[in-house]
Amino acid sequence: MQVGDEVYSKVAGHTWYTFLFLSPLRRKLTSYHCAPERDELAATTALRETIRTVPKDASEITAVTDGLPSYVSAMQYLNSQENATLSHKQVLGLQNLDTQSEKYRPFKQMIERLNGTFRFHTRAASGFKEPNGLISVSTLFATHYNFLRPHETLNFEVPCPLEQLQGIATLQGKWAKILSIASALA
Repeated sequence: MQVGDEVYSKVAGHTWYTFLFLSPLRRKLTSYHCAPERDELAATTALRETIRTVPKDASEITAVTDGLPSYVSAMQYLNSQENATLSHKQVLGLQNLDTQSEKYRPFKQMIERLNGTFRFHTRAASGFKEPNGLISVSTLFATHYNFLRPHETLNFEVPCPLEQLQGIATLQGKWAKILSIASALA
């Protein structure tokens, strides 16, 4: 299962959106995509990245989102054109007015908390001059969330442990090692 939502930020005085998808099981951020619109293309890009990062043995991916029509269109496209196996569960409104919303609301609340954490870390910027600023902060946020931030629900482990970070005691040292690994891959 994957849960997704979008969070807005300001770029050069205009609203941009960061689409986030999270795996509730491992608390792993499976995709993020920054776009100037909340449209089908942005939702498709975020979902395509989610499909790429989900383990290959998953026969079907269930995506839990809000009622944004872009998600429905993106899933229809991916299922028909790229042979994806996506199912969609919508959580509508703030109250459980149907059984689907009632069943999947805890997952939607999980992504809303992630959105709040994302906003907290980007609020200090008070917006960005260029899209690259938002993309850079989103990349750093995802790196921190997946590889460096211990999660209480995972017994204070990180969602994506890296063998290369074992034995490094400080957060600064871990960041330096991650940057070293990333520059070696570039």
